[in-house]
Amino acid sequence: MLLLLPMAVAAQSSSINTFSPYTFYGIGDFSTPGTANLRSMGGVGVGFREPISINYLNPASYSVIQQRSFLLNFGMEGQNFYSKSSVAKNSYNTFNVRDVAIQFPLAKKLGFGFVVTPLSNVGYRVEMTETDPNIVANLGDVKYKYVGEGGITQIKAGLGWEVFKNFSIGAEMIYYLGNIERSFNTEITVITGDGTYNNLTATNTENVSRVFADFGLQYDVIRNSKRMLTLGATYQLGGSLRPQVKRYIPSGNFVGDTVAFSQTTSPFKLPSTLSVGMFYRTAKIGVGADYVFQKWNGINADDLENNIRYVNTNTVKLGMQITPNLYDIRHFMKRLTYRFGFRYSDYYMQFGGEKIADKAVTLGVGIPIKTQGLSNINVGLEFGQRGTTQKALIRERYLKFSIGLSLFGEDYWFRKMKYD
Repeated sequence: MLLLLPMAVAAQSSSINTFSPYTFYGIGDFSTPGTANLRSMGGVGVGFREPISINYLNPASYSVIQQRSFLLNFGMEGQNFYSKSSVAKNSYNTFNVRDVAIQFPLAKKLGFGFVVTPLSNVGYRVEMTETDPNIVANLGDVKYKYVGEGGITQIKAGLGWEVFKNFSIGAEMIYYLGNIERSFNTEITVITGDGTYNNLTATNTENVSRVFADFGLQYDVIRNSKRMLTLGATYQLGGSLRPQVKRYIPSGNFVGDTVAFSQTTSPFKLPSTLSVGMFYRTAKIGVGADYVFQKWNGINADDLENNIRYVNTNTVKLGMQITPNLYDIRHFMKRLTYRFGFRYSDYYMQFGGEKIADKAVTLGVGIPIKTQGLSNINVGLEFGQRGTTQKALIRERYLKFSIGLSLFGEDYWFRKMKYD
């Protein structure tokens, strides 16, 4: 487990885990949170409460852990992005570690959870050709290349406590770390005009290392041997992310090789986040719904020159799961858990006054590892689309494949062997 944690952090911080021109600004795409089984249900989880599955979407859920048990989750995700504008199209594939999480009890009705998972990712390759006739006439062919990659990882450590019957509260510390690297390059091919022109290269690196907090609660409106209905809510504190920004800026207009260096602290802030949700379940079915609101408007300066504005976001998630008969030892297909979901969200920036909508449908299956056991493998697919090819924007379609290994420590892990 300890060997996997640094690998997860490195994979999420320094590799390209997304491919989208929309990540040119801000801190990139925000990952859909949750383990593979929850993301297969559209990402619902604020009201999800299960003793054999980790749910880090609400720290209050940690209190449901059984006293003599231990949960481990390890996930990976592959993604295919297909981008199209009115004049060009492109595709890109990624595959990497998605999350690593553990959960175990500290006392009766008191549980501890720990997870390493991505917050956001940046990844783009953009190339443009100069069309200004004055520049072309004086210099020749000029190409601009923009490259960005990296991301921010979140490490969560929290407690969940059932204060009294059917009511639990939770709190967790969230440590954000990572780096985002962006580079700009101008290539000049002199066709006309006199003189020598050097190519221009500039780099920008943002390093993040900040601590935030998250709070949650869950209340079981109905809880008996046949069914359970849980209401949940979480609130994440916003605040300044304070990335340390290093810029290498060449001086002069395409002439000379003197490089200027500057180091500053960005005032970029994360918004406060309010999430509410519910989850209803029986032995065979489970149905859930979440709503998430993030207040982006006014906390960061808009880019008026490029007509880019930060806007508040609303996210709706719906999901369900069906398990025909978990304990049917004769029919394997009946022990599988089938999942379906839908998600709709807004992007946290508007481009040219246009709202960017993100829609996705999800499906998945949970496969038990043993006939008599609660450990399983969760496989999920997500089909989504964002943006449009109209109004000089880009339409993105993506397919995400996720696989998660969920291990449940059975009672016999904690029994001392005795011999007569």
